[in-house]
Amino acid sequence: MKELLRLSVFAGLLIGTGGLVYLHVGGVIGAVLFAFGLICVVVCKAQLYTGKAGFLPRNEQYRLLPMLVGNAIGCALVALLTLYATNELVGEHLDKILAARQAASWHGILVPSIGTGMLMTLAVLGTQRGTFLPLLFAVPLFILCGLPHCVADAFYYAAGIFRGSYDHGMWLSWAMAIVGNWIGCNLPRLFLQKSFTA
Repeated sequence: MKELLRLSVFAGLLIGTGGLVYLHVGGVIGAVLFAFGLICVVVCKAQLYTGKAGFLPRNEQYRLLPMLVGNAIGCALVALLTLYATNELVGEHLDKILAARQAASWHGILVPSIGTGMLMTLAVLGTQRGTFLPLLFAVPLFILCGLPHCVADAFYYAAGIFRGSYDHGMWLSWAMAIVGNWIGCNLPRLFLQKSFTA
């Protein structure tokens, strides 16, 4: 369990770093640079909720909860850095993301989150089959389409809280992203069946 938590916090640090880069740069370039975080997660075999939810056997799904907690802790640690950011784009991009989450209904978060989960599982599956290309494209795809990613959102929400933008609705939005991501992460396994593990 200690190793799981350690590698989960590390995954959160990596995804939070990707989110921090995105807040500094924004746009297509920022979305592509965000992929560095996920690439490092896969290379380092860190424990990322959306990287594991579609692969864990049913009897090991319980591991996702401490994994998610560790991911959130890692993201929160990186979010502290936004307090020291001098780039005015950080606040601008963060406000835009938080406003979009706050304006969305619960199903407006849940349904798009399914797309993110599917992209994440396909990206990791690609690396298991010897190519990083799906991983490189999946992150910019979900960012540019505005699809919620529960771990990245943990970073954005923590950054918002640290910068004085707390809203009670964050918790429901985050919960819906967690559920939606889980559903999406498991869609490739559902549809591909035997070929998923081939």
